Amino acid sequence: MGDEIGARLVGAIDQYMGSEKGRRAAHARGVCCEAVFAPAGLDITTAPHMHGGPVRAVVRFSNSSTKSDAPDYSLEVAGMAVKFLLDDGRETDIVANSLPVFFVRRPQDFVEFTRARRPAARTGRPSTLRVLAYAARHPESLRAIIYSGRNLNLVHASWLQARYNGLHAFRWVDAAGHATSVRYQLRPDLGERRIPRKEARVLGRDFLHEDLRRRLADRPAGFRLMLQLAAPGDRTDDATRPWPDSRPLLEAGRLELSAVRGDQGAGCERLVFDPTRVIEGIELSDDPLLKARRAAYSVSIERRLG
Repeated sequence: MGDEIGARLVGAIDQYMGSEKGRRAAHARGVCCEAVFAPAGLDITTAPHMHGGPVRAVVRFSNSSTKSDAPDYSLEVAGMAVKFLLDDGRETDIVANSLPVFFVRRPQDFVEFTRARRPAARTGRPSTLRVLAYAARHPESLRAIIYSGRNLNLVHASWLQARYNGLHAFRWVDAAGHATSVRYQLRPDLGERRIPRKEARVLGRDFLHEDLRRRLADRPAGFRLMLQLAAPGDRTDDATRPWPDSRPLLEAGRLELSAVRGDQGAGCERLVFDPTRVIEGIELSDDPLLKARRAAYSVSIERRLG
């Protein structure tokens, strides 16, 4: 059943968005950086990378396009994935993007939504009417659709000046077995900044890549890993629904990026970043999209690396 769901999700991207052989089905264009994570030692989890000394990490920034040659000024959603490299050889990942909420609640809705968002032949952009017709059938998607519409003509000024959200809930388990539901936020030390798309065009098709290399060549850049804590009654199975801003935030640690990786092939594009790759002290929530993402990643990885 998992393979079937994964094949349907990846197949929808192939059919309606157009992906490339040997590339990720989504977020096909990206760049990886060397990083170190300094944990805050929170007692709400026993996860080993959240305690003790610094942990090596790899960070991949990406555009949301399925095209490996997509210009940076076409950016709609920015992605940030983190792979923590534990001393014992194990890995665990966080996958986040710049949306505050996701477009769909259930895996089966993803295919219909992807069909609605297929690029129009004349403009190369999704048809507003098709997207609105989808939203009429799936009102839970309106938050993400409205957010995207409001920011249609804006682009992140830098990958290092965007906030990235994990979207899905996870369960952090402490030494006594008590679980706390959390959502991840990666908040940039440099603050958040967007620029008009027309200004981004002037900066060039690779301006985000060039900005990242220039900034990290000058000095390290950081992100704080923040946890938004659920309150009783908050949904943990619906990525389209945000938790109130009044929910507590805890800082789990700081991620410092030092340099762009020298090997962007084996050292980046052959790496797999999977939000369901968790470790003891962290568990998946009941969000159905998580299991579907695991299945889709399996299909995509086999196709990309197989």
